[in-house]
Amino acid sequence: MENHGGITATAEGTLSILQAVKSDWFGLNLDTGNFHTADPYADLEKVAPYAVVVQVKTELKRPDQKPEEADLKRKIEMLRKVNYRGYVVLEYEAAEDPKTAIPRYARQLRELIS
Repeated sequence: MENHGGITATAEGTLSILQAVKSDWFGLNLDTGNFHTADPYADLEKVAPYAVVVQVKTELKRPDQKPEEADLKRKIEMLRKVNYRGYVVLEYEAAEDPKTAIPRYARQLRELIS
């Protein structure tokens, strides 16, 4: 399952499903840019223990604000804290030209993960 709007637009809604499904075959595709709440980092921390795959976005969106650059170091540290051992995927949707932005963010993520 992915946190991607509707009932999964908040950590609480996402957790309600994750905790109700009692199966080793069920987990979270954690999209780090999909909680558009006042404190997206707090929401990400709540659901991170359930992540089986992570899509790291380079921006965050808070209510009634423009997108802001995400703190990638903070996101990776959050994953380390819960002993996340799965794949980390860069999902780029920002305005900067992807031909220049993606290589830079990919390098940054590799450095943070290694």
